[in-house]
Amino acid sequence: MIDTLQIYSTQAVRALRDGVDTVLDWYYEPGGEPPKPQGVERAVRSVSRLAGIDLSTKLTADSGSHPSRLDAKNAVIVYRELAALTPHEAADERLWVHLCHGQCAQYVARRWLRDRPDDAGAAANKVRNHFFAAGSRGIVRDNGLSRLWWLGYIAHRVEPANAEAFLSILMHRQDIRSALIERPSVSMNISVLSAVYGVMKEEWESHGDGSRLFQRDVFRDWMIRLNRRGGILLLDALPDGPLGRLVRAEAAEALGGGNDG
Repeated sequence: MIDTLQIYSTQAVRALRDGVDTVLDWYYEPGGEPPKPQGVERAVRSVSRLAGIDLSTKLTADSGSHPSRLDAKNAVIVYRELAALTPHEAADERLWVHLCHGQCAQYVARRWLRDRPDDAGAAANKVRNHFFAAGSRGIVRDNGLSRLWWLGYIAHRVEPANAEAFLSILMHRQDIRSALIERPSVSMNISVLSAVYGVMKEEWESHGDGSRLFQRDVFRDWMIRLNRRGGILLLDALPDGPLGRLVRAEAAEALGGGNDG
């Protein structure tokens, strides 16, 4: 059991990122002590109110041909284990870099570094994308752990009783996930996302993955129509009833193939 959750210092994160090229073997086959930040006297500090967190045995990576298959399950685990984090704290790269280099190193490597590029520069870039989290895109989309927390956070706001089912539907195709979860204008507007998910859930329950709504062009047309009707921020101001009816009407138009613009 981990006594307290720890985070790296800003200087430690910078030193580790700069030194990735020299310790590539560890990242692709994590074992033993993680790389030590060079030239940093004090590398970590503890967050005492987040005690007893240990994800090392809870996360699993699919060893088959669909590595994203377990993302929904893992997102629920990460969020529930770290539910005490505020969104502000969950946007701190230092926390996630420490977890990725410590108790979750093997998971991140198995999920994201299964195929090591022959080019050393490309191999190092893959490490930096998934063991680190530069900027909002890195936090929400790329880091091997923070992306799971944010997925879980959104899911528990939209469908707290069945967050994994919500994520399974929204994440079964990359283009849908990108359109809904990786764009803050949508994912942070819970009423709009809830209305969109309501339509998607109905289609999933009726047709499964075979629903035309999940086809890239149809789904994209649906999103274009919603934005044309006022944009996500203005739609968010509508009461639930009118919002739900509008979202369903635009889905029906997209499914009818009537792209008028």
